[in-house]
Amino acid sequence: MNKLATTAIFVLLLFTNSAFAGDTLRVMHYNLMYYDNYTSIPIVCNATTNNVDLKDDYLSTIINHTKPDIFTANEINSSIPSVQRILTNTLNVNGITNYKRGSFSGSDISNMLYYNSDKLVLKSQTYIQTEPRITDVYRLYYKPELTYTPLDTIYITCFVIHPKASNDASSRDRRTAAANQIMNYITTSGIQGNVMLLGDLNIYYSTEGSFQAYTTATPTGFRFYDPINEVGYWNDNSSYAHVHTQSTHTSGSCFASGGMDDRFDFILTSLPLLQESNNLRYVANSYKALGQDGNRFNGSLISPSNTSLPANVISALYNMSDHLPVTLKLFVNTQTSIGYNNTISNLNVSISNPVTNNLVISTTENAINGLTIQVFDMLGNAVENRKENVLPVTIPVSHLRRGIYLVKVSNGENSVVKKIIKQ
Repeated sequence: MNKLATTAIFVLLLFTNSAFAGDTLRVMHYNLMYYDNYTSIPIVCNATTNNVDLKDDYLSTIINHTKPDIFTANEINSSIPSVQRILTNTLNVNGITNYKRGSFSGSDISNMLYYNSDKLVLKSQTYIQTEPRITDVYRLYYKPELTYTPLDTIYITCFVIHPKASNDASSRDRRTAAANQIMNYITTSGIQGNVMLLGDLNIYYSTEGSFQAYTTATPTGFRFYDPINEVGYWNDNSSYAHVHTQSTHTSGSCFASGGMDDRFDFILTSLPLLQESNNLRYVANSYKALGQDGNRFNGSLISPSNTSLPANVISALYNMSDHLPVTLKLFVNTQTSIGYNNTISNLNVSISNPVTNNLVISTTENAINGLTIQVFDMLGNAVENRKENVLPVTIPVSHLRRGIYLVKVSNGENSVVKKIIKQ
């Protein structure tokens, strides 16, 4: 048997023995461009140019393609019938009945969160009185009955925001004020862990005060990160054509004109989502502006020809909104007992977690003899392999790269495998 096959089998056995299991949550945010709402200022959106029946068909096509477990939206007509219409006409269709929504709390053009109730529960909801419209705050948790073994509750907090548009000084100041309110709320509420900020942020470049507020650590150490680290001067800059989300049109009475030249739509994440500190992890390379192939700069979504998605999905995106939705995936780690105390009952061994410079393995028993301690990376490579007769033992790990490792402790009769996070 070759080394690659041996490694693959070993990793499979290692994960099996440690009850390693997982799930994936798909997340999507979308500005729905005056859904079920008519306006003549600053653009003309009426029953002809913004027909809600047609929009339901377009959005249903997009939802069917992405199948989001968490779907947040901006620019819904501010009424309960309108937010319910999306649930009824675009999500729970064609035999699907598992989507639910948050409570209506909006003013002006509203935000909303929809979720897959087969996987998630909405625990609580509130809002922050930002202007010109409120910021909605939703706290979800992953259904524990979906895991194979007992697991600490996996929570996700979602801030859904749609601050002031335009690139004048006054609008930028209002965006910054809203961002500061949100970050102050996070500080005073003690929010940590798995957190996302989702919205049409109307930001033109990363040095803007609002983006700096989101990405600068609070006194409690919390800040948001761009999962794809595409930070820069996005506005009318071809270097960022692959992440631009607005506008899908070069002209149109209801759609903003000018073609793709702005990155307005974002999903920002907390650090634990990038490190899997709380059983949930951003899946690398999963962040997408749906339909963006990098060939749209100052052009429309359909010209030149766009083959990045099925033709019916591209058409639906083009006709639905002048924004593109942004999507990402989150991996749910349902491994047994991955809390930070890391007590291992059958050997009465404790392992420090997370770790920075030293991995400490200890016990409350008088003696545990003849231990083998191994540390594996996620490819199954042994990065540490040693024999120990006396605990506690301290293993230097400062040389290891940041990430997730598995620690296997054996005494000849029993063995346990534990996940650690190297910071």
